Amino acid sequence: MLLHIPALVPDVGLAISLVVVLTTFIVVHRLWFSSYAHIPGPRLCKITSLWMVYFDVRLQRTAKVRKWHEKYGPIVLIAPGEVSFSEPSTKREIYGPTSRHPKSSWFNAFVAYGERSTFCSIGYEEHRERRNHSFAFFQAASIHSPHVVGPIRERTVTLLDQIGQGVDENSGAATFDLLQLSNRYAFDNITRLLYGPGHCTHTVEKPCQERDMIDDLKYCEAAQPWLLNFSPAYYLFKFVAYLIYRNPNFLNGEHSIGDWNSRRAADKINDPSPEDSQYTLLGKLQACKTKRGEPLSADWINAELLDDLYAAQMTVTVTLTYICWNLARNPQWQERIRNEIASLPVQEDGFPSLDDINKAPILQACVKESYRLNPSSSGRAERIAPVGKEYDGVFIPKGTTVSTSTVAIQRTRSVFPEPDVYNPNRWLEADAEQLRVMETFYMPFGYGARVCLGRNFANVEVKLAVAFLLSRYRISEDPTSVTNGRSMEQLGGIDYGGRGTAYMTCACASACSGAKLDPDSD
Repeated sequence: MLLHIPALVPDVGLAISLVVVLTTFIVVHRLWFSSYAHIPGPRLCKITSLWMVYFDVRLQRTAKVRKWHEKYGPIVLIAPGEVSFSEPSTKREIYGPTSRHPKSSWFNAFVAYGERSTFCSIGYEEHRERRNHSFAFFQAASIHSPHVVGPIRERTVTLLDQIGQGVDENSGAATFDLLQLSNRYAFDNITRLLYGPGHCTHTVEKPCQERDMIDDLKYCEAAQPWLLNFSPAYYLFKFVAYLIYRNPNFLNGEHSIGDWNSRRAADKINDPSPEDSQYTLLGKLQACKTKRGEPLSADWINAELLDDLYAAQMTVTVTLTYICWNLARNPQWQERIRNEIASLPVQEDGFPSLDDINKAPILQACVKESYRLNPSSSGRAERIAPVGKEYDGVFIPKGTTVSTSTVAIQRTRSVFPEPDVYNPNRWLEADAEQLRVMETFYMPFGYGARVCLGRNFANVEVKLAVAFLLSRYRISEDPTSVTNGRSMEQLGGIDYGGRGTAYMTCACASACSGAKLDPDSD
């Protein structure tokens, strides 16, 4: 065998030479001669998609894309065949009502029960047909009805009662897990909307298996980029974690919630009591028909329910946590909101009506500013360019993956001075023209035909929670907790556009967003 080794050396050398030549050719071609060479962006991004994947698995994708936009401008090549934009004109071109840009294959990851929900439907016509089944259900006129708002108010009061039970008699304060409470609050609300009062959860006040299930989801969200990019590494990590901690439920939240959803839907369908079915999404979908006049399939209904379950829970958890965090760090705005809410008439539960809360300009400005700084969607709303054409003067080949970075467009310096500063005054003091311009650079729930259907429901949850909470408590940072500015940096997880959310650093590190509550002495 040793006699053959020298004969192999020339073959190995030839193979290495061929690899070097091929690699050099690919690099030179992609940097200077490919159909994307003219698009601004980091050189490594022009050569390989692995540079973007590197930041993706580290949950830094969103922040990195924003930095590239600041360096290279409103059009950036972030990987071969993938371009990010940050201008209203391209936002309208990609997502506008007349746009026919299909979604990318990235949304295949969200197929459930073998069906595509409205969120992950690819083509325009397919999406329009499916969206029609629930479009009216999620409109403001429906969501603002007493049948929907009443249960949310009840959950909000229960949330405050739970916080109150933790108040120390001596200090008069309570340190609580804001992220966890927001998660449970959001989950209870969406399950009530989906399944009705007899089949919803009460995780805010009742210890139950659903608490463990939704607590595990935050780890699933953090690990999702590994699953999508390097699935063998993901499953190896999950196996090793099981061997160490002997916890079969770790990183199993997504599977568990899928099974849970199908069981809960079946229980509701088999329940003989009417239970306000017309006010639940499940009841609404059961009454719908396909174009052929057939009932919607059980699997598709389950897929739609599961998608709404994910999106609503994650969206409200992220946005409510950040709104309260921003207010905790800016107590002067808390006081202004508290005084504004205190001037409103109250209902039987001791808090103002939703109509009056929606008309409170200071609260609205604070909520909008948090949405701008910390959108629930990471901006990975990928579409495919249907034809080769120019976008803002730059030619984009057919088949290119295109998207608008929510974080980049909402922190455009020329529109939002000091874009990283929490400043609700920018919404209160702007004139009509300034407001119009800011709104064109503002898309926390997406834009166009595929804007998040649940945005009205989310806004009701968030505004009631903030108004009620500040009516009863003052929120402040807790210096004894591990929560700080660094731990609260927003990471780039799954895009929930609806389905996709920005992952909380504090949840990844400590599972606690610590804030201290002092009962309001006013």
